[in-house]
Amino acid sequence: MLGQQSFSAMGSAEKSLLAMPPHQSNESFQKVYEVVLILDDRDTFGPRSRRKVVDNIRSQFNIPVEIKHLPVGDALWISRHKELDTEYVLDFIVERKNVDDLLGSIKDNRYKDQKLRLKKCGLRKLIYLVEGDVNTVDGSESVKTACFTTEVLEGFDVQRTTGYADTEKKYGHFTRSIIDYYSRNFSAGADSSRVCLTYDEFVKRCSDLEKVTMSDIFALQLMQVPQVTEEAALAVTSLYPTLPSLAKAYTMLVSPLFLSTYTMFFTYRTYTMFFTYTTYTILLTHWNRCDQHAQEEMLKNKSDMVNAGASKNIFKLIWVEG
Repeated sequence: MLGQQSFSAMGSAEKSLLAMPPHQSNESFQKVYEVVLILDDRDTFGPRSRRKVVDNIRSQFNIPVEIKHLPVGDALWISRHKELDTEYVLDFIVERKNVDDLLGSIKDNRYKDQKLRLKKCGLRKLIYLVEGDVNTVDGSESVKTACFTTEVLEGFDVQRTTGYADTEKKYGHFTRSIIDYYSRNFSAGADSSRVCLTYDEFVKRCSDLEKVTMSDIFALQLMQVPQVTEEAALAVTSLYPTLPSLAKAYTMLVSPLFLSTYTMFFTYRTYTMFFTYTTYTILLTHWNRCDQHAQEEMLKNKSDMVNAGASKNIFKLIWVEG
């Protein structure tokens, strides 16, 4: 569960990654800021109206809750300055899926696209909230595999709830834990290099994500390759933004070896009758195998986010099959 214990267990290195709202040293977080839970105005809670959901969370947990049109995700938290009224987006965001919707999004690939958008929104603590009993849907194994991949391979915090009422409670507990985390780490984070974006800056950043680039399309293509996670796809496109740029990088590994073998054959066969075409073929095959191994390992060696299987599968897709 994402509670006080989870935050306390985080090492100092991870704490330093979480953005802090602007503040002076020795200021008390709760004296300067009010934490507000923001729910997306398109999110639904079955028969419950959004206003009823807001009232339920407010009354149970005594926390402010508001509804806005979020550019990404289904819930996030802002810290509102009590004097200046400026709103800063805290480093947490939730994508909420009931099991039926999750299964549908897996089938039509919305699932990967939505997670990619979350990865690129700039917030560090990504929470994937799965609502309902996974065992009640026909594709339960697909949903379980997706949850496992999302948490273990892609670094999301996957949370489960039994239904709407449990989700409301989960949001309340999240909010209390976030208030506790920032209260305990506010002064210590005075020298943090990362400062929370204002809400307007966050909206602007996310709106820029709507502009689909060749790199975005390439990332989505890579995510269809076995063992390639969202993080791996983004790591690859940060190095090679397009398919041609990656193909060229593979070419740079193979060309010098082929050229040197080719040159050696035509040079040395002039001086010796023993350097036959068969010898040339054997050497060329050997160099080709060395080339292919280097190509298969290239992405793994360039990024810790790409494992050996993903590196090999991407090479096979682009170079061997292409």
